[in-house]
Amino acid sequence: MEAQNSTVSNNSKLIGWTLMQPPTELFIVTAMYCILIVTIITGNGLILTSFVINRKLRTVTNTLIINLSVSDALVGLVSIPCWMYIFLSTNIGKPYSEESYLFYITMDIFIGTASILHLTSISIERCYAIVKPLRHRTLSTRAFNAMIVIPWAYAIIVATLQPVQFGRWTEGYTVLMTTTGFFIPFLIILVAYVTIFLYARSSAKPNLARPRVHKRAYHNEIRLSATVALITGLFVIAWLPLFVVTVMATYHPQRLPSPLWLIRLLEFIKFCHYGNSAINPFVYAYRNKEMIRTFRFIGLRILCKEHNLRRSLSSSPASSLRRSHYKCTCQGSSRKGHFSAPNKRPEEEMLWISYV
Repeated sequence: MEAQNSTVSNNSKLIGWTLMQPPTELFIVTAMYCILIVTIITGNGLILTSFVINRKLRTVTNTLIINLSVSDALVGLVSIPCWMYIFLSTNIGKPYSEESYLFYITMDIFIGTASILHLTSISIERCYAIVKPLRHRTLSTRAFNAMIVIPWAYAIIVATLQPVQFGRWTEGYTVLMTTTGFFIPFLIILVAYVTIFLYARSSAKPNLARPRVHKRAYHNEIRLSATVALITGLFVIAWLPLFVVTVMATYHPQRLPSPLWLIRLLEFIKFCHYGNSAINPFVYAYRNKEMIRTFRFIGLRILCKEHNLRRSLSSSPASSLRRSHYKCTCQGSSRKGHFSAPNKRPEEEMLWISYV
């Protein structure tokens, strides 16, 4: 987010420079960003639509996922189009104003910071839900509201400081952004998910009297460890390059590559952290069976115009735990499947996570 700001501050020729990437390369980069926009809007749009049409998803816990989806959707609606305007203007030699750049970088910082902090809130909430399930159920609405409001409020504060400090105290602002926008959230996310993994492993102790239960618990532990590694790994891959370049542009601008390779580098790192907004909906929703079920209903509603979506979603609570089977003819007829709740034993309940 701040990498371009630091580069501009240390190299006044960046705004309005004239250079040309090969037309084929520019076309490919533009096409990839367009695909990314569609993926982000589609994925996060599915989550937001599911929340609206399915009352079962309107839980206090799910509001954290919804706020993450809102911030990620803004990436596809605001950040990427503005960034495409910046790098396309750069390539065609059409100077862009400092005001338009400040608008872009301010919005980018606001949206990116909100997305990172919402990821952090989700990790804290999930850790508390697994390690202290009874206390988690008694959490007040104020606690959840705080986990929602704080990321948005802090993102607004940090983004507002961007135009104020532009070209004045860039070094201090870079330290603030790098520390509170990446390293501290990364440590919190890492500690939270490692705690979840260790707790799950300690809970999956061998049970000679019920070996089948232990086997299932072991498989749950493997799945959980894979999810923890995936979430942490994706976060680092998506955001670390951006903050590394930001620090380098602020403190060692002479080590940056030539202008042509610099714009290529920025296109790559921006694609990485924007791509995180495309992946988040699938990473954080795929373990929520009710949400996945709603995704299927939305797809069937699109393919089968006469499918009664609202009636199907208003089925019994147990229906959210089984996959329904539908038959859809060319005329759009459909049949609602039967759902039954899985038989989970107490030992397995400790490892059951609706979503991470």
